[in-house]
Amino acid sequence: MTVVDTGLAAEFAAIYAYSEATVHLDGEPRELAESLESEHRDRRDALLDYYDAHGLESTPAEPGYSLERVTEADEVEALLLDVETRVATTWRAGLASDDPDEREICLNMYTDSAKALARWKIAIGQSYADPWPGRPV
Repeated sequence: MTVVDTGLAAEFAAIYAYSEATVHLDGEPRELAESLESEHRDRRDALLDYYDAHGLESTPAEPGYSLERVTEADEVEALLLDVETRVATTWRAGLASDDPDEREICLNMYTDSAKALARWKIAIGQSYADPWPGRPV
């Protein structure tokens, strides 16, 4: 499995989480969650285009993902914070790839996911000041 495969898997999982959890939000948090889900779908599509352009076969999405059952807004906010952190961590780890094409993809995806993580943190009232989002603590 390549680092791009791992990143694609993270994007699939994020889309699933957003589609399951966003319905429990209202107002601006819901609008942002819907926007972030759309961004994950865009990243997934860009990755699938990469696979097609390079004659590679992508790993399909899982039929389902183990997800904590959430119904309250604060639980959803915490879940989606975890999702965004995991996605950023996955793309950050991919920056260590020896393949220049993979590193470039990971850098672009990491940049986008770090922005998404910061936007979500701001929306739920957390500090977004983190020079290396996704860095293991």
